[in-house]
Amino acid sequence: MSYNFQGTDHSNEFGTQDIADNKVICILAYIPILFWLPLVTGNTSYCRFHANQGLLLLLTSIALSIASKVVNIVIGWIPIVGWIISGLIALIVSVVVLVLMIYGMVLTGQGRSKELPGIGSIARLIK
Repeated sequence: MSYNFQGTDHSNEFGTQDIADNKVICILAYIPILFWLPLVTGNTSYCRFHANQGLLLLLTSIALSIASKVVNIVIGWIPIVGWIISGLIALIVSVVVLVLMIYGMVLTGQGRSKELPGIGSIARLIK
């Protein structure tokens, strides 16, 4: 089984009017806690796609945050070195989530529907 880390482009699956009508609200789906907003306002296939990507981003950020906290608990008690490593891991997690969020927002703003790299093709949670 091969895994696509670049994300598949689904832009041609949605109508241009659907994209034009819902582009702004779908941009907000990439703010992790607001993934549900396109479902409430638009509930089209385009909105569901971006809500799904936003939900995956939220779940990924939660999982990475928990992993970061576990690392902090395990090695955070080591003076200086443990603090530095724990802080760097927390920073990397924050940067990864921020980059994925901005990436999704920019592509949606351009009217494109591309899966988030690394996590976008994991599952279709919202159908």
